[in-house]
Amino acid sequence: MTSFADTAISRPSVVTVTHMLSGDRMVMRLLQRLGAVSLAMVAFFVWFAPGIGWENDAVLLKMMVSISAALTAAGCWQGSTPPPPPTIEVDVAAGELRLIRESRIGTPQLLERCRFADLQLVELMGRHITFWGQGDRLLAEITLSNATAHASLLAALRAEGKLA
Repeated sequence: MTSFADTAISRPSVVTVTHMLSGDRMVMRLLQRLGAVSLAMVAFFVWFAPGIGWENDAVLLKMMVSISAALTAAGCWQGSTPPPPPTIEVDVAAGELRLIRESRIGTPQLLERCRFADLQLVELMGRHITFWGQGDRLLAEITLSNATAHASLLAALRAEGKLA
């Protein structure tokens, strides 16, 4: 958890689903990996194709098919990696919760920004805090070990009326 105010920098929010319960993404990643393995096998076994000799034009054709299949396999495998989990920023001074994901090119994307007043429910179990957004959407779960940060966050949530 980071706790800082960035009033000088405002990032536009990206409309995205941060928590999805269906297995659509998992099936898509599985299909991409299966395609990558298949294309890698094509890139290797094209050299053992029966009926094609070792003339210059046949070798050039095999090389083009092999290189394009290998590059496509590498792209499919790279695209099948799961996205990194978002970073949770709790800004006590501004009274808001931000979910930020580092993109693959290195620039952070603001997935969602939610003020403490807009939270539907906040559950507290010891040092474990769960934030729920509108429509019973799970926004974030955090566990604070720093007593000062925990106390200031609880005070801010109580001031907004989210904790008793």
